[in-house]
Amino acid sequence: MKLTKEQEDIINSDKISFKINAVAGSGKTTTLLEYAKKNSHLRILYLAYNKSLQVSLQEKLKDYNLPSMHISTIHSLAYNKVGAYNYNLTHELKNQILEKALYTYEYTVNQKAYYPVAEYIALIKDLVNFYCNSSLIALDSKLIESYKKQSELSAKILELINKNENKVLEHLKHILSSMKNKVIDASHDFYLKMFYLNKKISTNLPYDLILIDEAQDISDVMIGIVENQTCRRIYVGDSFQQIYTFRFASNALNKIDLPSYSLSKSFRFGDNYAKTLQNNLNVLYEMNSSKPLEITGLESTTQIGKNHLDLNKPFCVIARSTFGLVQQLVYFIHDKKKIYFEGGYNSYSFMNQTVYSIFYLKQKKNDKITIDEIKDFETIGELEQFAKDTKHQDYLNIIKFINTYGDNIFDINKKIKEHLVSDKSQADIIFTTTHKSKGLEYDQVLMADDFISKKEIANTKSKLSYQRINEELNIYYVAATRAKNVIVLADLNLTYTYNESEESTAFVKNRFVSKKADNKKSKELQEEWLKKNRVNKVNAF
Repeated sequence: MKLTKEQEDIINSDKISFKINAVAGSGKTTTLLEYAKKNSHLRILYLAYNKSLQVSLQEKLKDYNLPSMHISTIHSLAYNKVGAYNYNLTHELKNQILEKALYTYEYTVNQKAYYPVAEYIALIKDLVNFYCNSSLIALDSKLIESYKKQSELSAKILELINKNENKVLEHLKHILSSMKNKVIDASHDFYLKMFYLNKKISTNLPYDLILIDEAQDISDVMIGIVENQTCRRIYVGDSFQQIYTFRFASNALNKIDLPSYSLSKSFRFGDNYAKTLQNNLNVLYEMNSSKPLEITGLESTTQIGKNHLDLNKPFCVIARSTFGLVQQLVYFIHDKKKIYFEGGYNSYSFMNQTVYSIFYLKQKKNDKITIDEIKDFETIGELEQFAKDTKHQDYLNIIKFINTYGDNIFDINKKIKEHLVSDKSQADIIFTTTHKSKGLEYDQVLMADDFISKKEIANTKSKLSYQRINEELNIYYVAATRAKNVIVLADLNLTYTYNESEESTAFVKNRFVSKKADNKKSKELQEEWLKKNRVNKVNAF
């Protein structure tokens, strides 16, 4: 690949440390490896965002003679140094474990029976995750204020915090102590935090240069670990691909004051499409007073529109949510094509024990519920309200799925498994969400219709924050930049004009009409499924 002037400027840079803002498909990995090759006398640590990217980088490294380069995730780096193998580790903290720990604590320390509400347990769980991802050290009111500032909390959760701040901090300390002492399972972010706090082992790492990939989506604790080093540092990422703030990620490109370079040319798609995407998205970025997107592409042409999508060739369906993805599934599932899910089918909330349990909760067959957390609720209405209060999007997606398709969810799952393949190269259709598609590319992409649009931004009743709007636009950008040859874009509704009457009638509509309308829509979708289930082939559009 011929290097661009932007790439050559970076590779030949005489700056000790710097940052690179690189658009999607701009060859950032190649640029970093070429830079490393030129500075091969240095001991280099390449921090990959996750395990899959680490494996991919190690494969690419075979083409380079860089024996002094070590590729690792930051968690892997911390794992051995902090002795994380001594902890009882879990990928997700269990609500029932936290509830039991707090009950035992209150009974032992304060001699009283304590039965926290589900929302309080969710709050403690979220606070643990926030603390472990933050660079803050003290467990005090400053931590609470920072948490409230960085989270879009419901009125109920805010009330719980404000009325119980001292108790919240007391319980948070107990949970963290219980993890450390192996009384309860510890999260992987917990031992990373322990690594950060132990300056004896986390500073002065044996490297001359650290390369930090996906710098727009790393946590403050990760930034803190890197910035505590005395060696050279290069941060590389794409500010427009920041899509993990819900996991308390930060954009290091904005936080770190270093000389800056850009990689603005994508090698993935044509310049015609780059300009179309840039112009369309900038209408909405500017509405949100956000920095405009600047991107160029190849001299070749990328086809835009559903009339260019060749259904006889492999293509990828990308949705904003799992519910948006399942709606696409019901269109294509009758085509008898081989299907594949990025990240594995079991990682999607279409059909698993949680889905079964919520289904049985709605059917009032509580004796069949197998997920402990779901057992705490008497009705699906209670669960839905809990999910709204705690911003539990997985639960909301599953409830929407069940309410829409009813008993047909089992048949949908059966048909999916009939056509499911484990080898991606054999698939006719690849299904994925935006978050799972990050870092990947496809010849043909069809975007679902569940992405943000101008209407949602312009209509103030949506009450979306600046941060939320910006991230939703970034999610659109990530999905839209996965395509190489053909792209069917989700409609941004750029011609929409805000109408005040929509706002004035919103309350009445939401209070008296929405429920009826939702029921009607659910019935229509169920009937649509049944109708399509009786034919061999359906038109995807």
